[in-house]
Amino acid sequence: MQTNRLNHHAVLLLVCLIVLISVFASRQFVDLWHGQVDTVGQTESVSLSLYGRFHGLALVTDAYSGEFPTYYNFLSDWLINSVAWATGLPTYSAQALIYVPFLIAFMFLGTYLSVRAVAGNREVALLSAVLALAAAETPFVHYLYPLFEPISGLHAPTQTLIPPAQAIGIASSQGFGWGWFLPSLAALYCARRQGGVLLTSFAGALLGVCCLAHTLTFLQVATTASVYVVSDTIVARIREGRAIDALLRIAAMLVLTVGVALVSQRTGVSMRNFAVYWFFCFIISLTDLRSLGFATVYGFAALAVASPYLLQVWQLGLQGSAFQSYDSPLPKTEFVLFHLGYILCALLVFLNASRLKRSDALIWIAVMLIVSIGMGYGKIFGFQSHEYRFLTNAILPLAVVSGFIIIIPLSASRTIAIVALLPLLMLGVFRNLWATTATLPDFVDRSVGAFTYLGRAIPLPEGASTLLDRLRTQTAELPKGSRVLVPPEYEYPQQAYRNGLLLAVSRYPSFIPDPRYIMWRDLYADRVAVFCSLFPAYQHIDTHTSLRLCDETPKEFAPNLILANSGFDVLSLYKINLLASFRGPQDSYLAERALALGMTPIYDADGGMLWQSLAKPDPDRLFFGAASYADRFLSIPVVAPQAGKYLVVFAGRSIVRRVEHIQIGSAVVESRPLGDDALAITADLEVGASQLTLALTPDPRFRFVFPTPIRQIIGVRREVAAKFLAGQQLEDLLR
Repeated sequence: MQTNRLNHHAVLLLVCLIVLISVFASRQFVDLWHGQVDTVGQTESVSLSLYGRFHGLALVTDAYSGEFPTYYNFLSDWLINSVAWATGLPTYSAQALIYVPFLIAFMFLGTYLSVRAVAGNREVALLSAVLALAAAETPFVHYLYPLFEPISGLHAPTQTLIPPAQAIGIASSQGFGWGWFLPSLAALYCARRQGGVLLTSFAGALLGVCCLAHTLTFLQVATTASVYVVSDTIVARIREGRAIDALLRIAAMLVLTVGVALVSQRTGVSMRNFAVYWFFCFIISLTDLRSLGFATVYGFAALAVASPYLLQVWQLGLQGSAFQSYDSPLPKTEFVLFHLGYILCALLVFLNASRLKRSDALIWIAVMLIVSIGMGYGKIFGFQSHEYRFLTNAILPLAVVSGFIIIIPLSASRTIAIVALLPLLMLGVFRNLWATTATLPDFVDRSVGAFTYLGRAIPLPEGASTLLDRLRTQTAELPKGSRVLVPPEYEYPQQAYRNGLLLAVSRYPSFIPDPRYIMWRDLYADRVAVFCSLFPAYQHIDTHTSLRLCDETPKEFAPNLILANSGFDVLSLYKINLLASFRGPQDSYLAERALALGMTPIYDADGGMLWQSLAKPDPDRLFFGAASYADRFLSIPVVAPQAGKYLVVFAGRSIVRRVEHIQIGSAVVESRPLGDDALAITADLEVGASQLTLALTPDPRFRFVFPTPIRQIIGVRREVAAKFLAGQQLEDLLR
């Protein structure tokens, strides 16, 4: 009988998993069967999936160039790119076809195993797992908004809360963080109950993995873990009859929390404040050598796993200012109404705590709820951005506590739970799954409440497949170390999405880095300035930094000096061989300008364009080869078509200060400043190859990022310089 019951439960678990994967991830497989390639539904997530595709020297680098160190949690996208590499699929296909089903299975089974380990009940674990993944707003609560409008000012929800049921198909790092939320805390719970170095190390390692997965989830899990160990100690002291000891620890926690809150109000978000809070929580939890050993093993295991990422963040000097600072408060009425069914379940469970005889598990759940609400509304750590994420994560402990309603002993509470609340929650789950696979009928939408699934896969834009196939082939033929030029941001996240598609199939990275999560804005600006010098009318708008770098890039080559005969010499300097664009609003301008620069069109169809920068011999103009950098020297191969005197002009941000001297071969040549952002030299060159070397001001960042201090360069024979340059400055240079 027991064996049959276990078998039936295993089958039910498997059926639930298959149903959830089929509902949340079926569309991309159906479309693939019909020959259509899909991406995940959120375009931003497609571009973020490139993290880990291109690698520089730093552990975690930006998604486009692979050179700029970032403070982005990389593990989720590294997994996507590992799958793409192993299967040969483009990153966007690996994300939609393999990673989305993996995330669904990971979160469902992770929740199930976590709750089963804590609660010791398979049915509770299964219900909790279903609710954690498939539950969203409580049905029928839209009728309550007008009733509370005089108090709350809300006539309808703001749609700020986006739980896993709505977003698991986006396949973002937040979804990956959701998968680690409960396993990390359940492992800590088990380690506190059972002890042992291996289990404690495992729990700490899971916390470290959270750090690699998603920042806000990690901050919440680490804070929850810290508060939980103190709470567990306080409860143990009370049970031992040591009430004064427990009160002193409660007082210490209050002082610590208030102190960190006051400091955070003054300093804003700071990792230092979090670290101080966590450290002293564990200090307050200490009772003897055993507890000290537990804290030491747990902490060192977490640090060991998270250390590569934490070290990079430390080296970058990340401060709270790196976080966008804007208020995004969630109305309290919306939080309560959204979770109303789960809150009522929690009330019934906690009211029956003594009869359930699972006080340790309920304390564990209570701490998760308190920390979620405290971080979402308390501003303890100075957050002015994305606090709603902590409140969104509250669906996880609420799903867990709601699972406990099926084991409430016979009573009025159980009747309410089984007859009213459980059907209400399952009605919500059924509505959510229905709305994910098809359009809800109007009467269901109006009566039960609306649900929108944000993770539904979308097909590649028309014409993309052919362009991407050509780009894949074209970049495979480029020489080693090449770079691709893609348009910088102007329509976030749409341009990021287009660039994400292009770079997902390109063998080589982009010259312009991804501006998200990087710290070295000045070096990023140098890269964009190269593009803006070639395409000066391009409307660059970086949403994350509010920069408009093409507006800031000088339109003149140098003061009173303009290019009368345009060229793309600077592209060969940085080994940029290809310009790629797809269905951007400014693509017609890019095509017009690329033609004027002398670039060669090799593909133009269905809104996609590829242009090649093939140098054309000119008897009056120097040819510049690919630059190399070592020990602060930027070396540029130069080929002179004929012997004679050449005028070479360099333009770049503060280049006069950034270049200490210039050499031709081993001889230092005199340079002439043209304002702050340009300089010129005159050199006698023999026909054929030679080397131009710029001694740059030392910068330790160039160990990671190839220096690009030159946004424009030209070298011409002095006697025919007027063919290429114009302006009053030219007359002064030729004297």
